[in-house]
Amino acid sequence: MDKYMNVLCNCPLFKGKEKKEIKDSLSRTEHKVIHYQKNDFIFRADHTPAYLGIVLKGSIDVQNTLESGKYFNVFYKKKGEVFGGALVFSNIQNYKFNIIAKTHCDILLIAKQSFLEVLAKDQIIVANILNLLAKSVLMLNHKIELFSHSSIQKKLAYSLLYNIQFNPHNTIHLPYSKKDWAEHLNVSRPSLLRELKKLVDAGIIAIDKKTIKVLQKDHLASILNNP
Repeated sequence: MDKYMNVLCNCPLFKGKEKKEIKDSLSRTEHKVIHYQKNDFIFRADHTPAYLGIVLKGSIDVQNTLESGKYFNVFYKKKGEVFGGALVFSNIQNYKFNIIAKTHCDILLIAKQSFLEVLAKDQIIVANILNLLAKSVLMLNHKIELFSHSSIQKKLAYSLLYNIQFNPHNTIHLPYSKKDWAEHLNVSRPSLLRELKKLVDAGIIAIDKKTIKVLQKDHLASILNNP
């Protein structure tokens, strides 16, 4: 685990912990590190929840598959981020979501029961995981609001306005490709590119590779407010 300690020190689950404390906590758990190839399933929707996961290297997608066979991405997780935290406290019999390696990745899996035993003795980790769960709820609310917009134009406007809240100077640096962004919006890539071009041509946004600058925030708001 030593080669991953810098990642774990920056993981929100261990916020406020020194390296030695993190090692001590992990030593009291049943855990393992597994390497996955791109597109490998880490967990399938029919798996019984048994682990909390931390991305040590690479990135993953958390996907919800519909009865029609179509899917949409619920979460995107990168190095240092946690997944499966809510399931630690749940008694559901399956994951409900597919968790897939987006790239070659290394994943730390911590057995549910042994992690619960750590929580019983460590108030800092308790506070950290509750904070993570709260953020997950907010993210799910964001997804629900995103999908409540029927048109691609409105979904795009909502996504841009949501993201500039967390970025200075109305500038967004996409952490993923436009293909992944399209999947996040549950639209096709050509449709997303077409709507982006319209906004660029109208002088509402400017794009430079993965950087988007919103030039007319009020115009995006008006798109959302139009019936």
